[in-house]
Amino acid sequence: MKFKKGQPENGEEFSEAVNEEEVLEFNPNVPLEEAQQDQVSSGNTKYDELYAQYVRLQADFDNFRKRNSSTASVMYASGINDILVEVLPVIDYLDMAIEAQKDEEQRKGIELVKNAFMDVITKRGVKEMGAVGEVFDPNIHEAVFKVQDEQNAGKIVDIVKKGYAKDDKILRHAMVVVAE
Repeated sequence: MKFKKGQPENGEEFSEAVNEEEVLEFNPNVPLEEAQQDQVSSGNTKYDELYAQYVRLQADFDNFRKRNSSTASVMYASGINDILVEVLPVIDYLDMAIEAQKDEEQRKGIELVKNAFMDVITKRGVKEMGAVGEVFDPNIHEAVFKVQDEQNAGKIVDIVKKGYAKDDKILRHAMVVVAE
């Protein structure tokens, strides 16, 4: 027999539908107060389960937020690097234009444009790699020619194309001529 909470044990059955949480199982060997206490304990178990689920969901959300934050910053840095790689040939063309220009005024104008580009990429942390006289390092240089020069063996004697790096990431390897 099922009785509604707080109702006396007079043996009457309820004809109305009652919520399962409000129903106690009648056991004549267990006093009503103990039956109610058992139900409260089982209610705490449900509360504990829901609270544990809430804590897990909160931790999952925090992990999701951190993962997305780091992913967003990596994607942003990757996008910046992609744009910088696209700009590097423009700087090469400006260098070629400066070398080919015979008119001093025009040369100065082209150098101003090149310096403006260099300021922009330098602010983004880009550094030139490879200089004449440095020891050849296959990790950052790309040897395109070798020449015989015993005094400078293993060193860079000419730069065909400048190399650039940003934050320990090579954007473009320096193409160099190495002495043997």
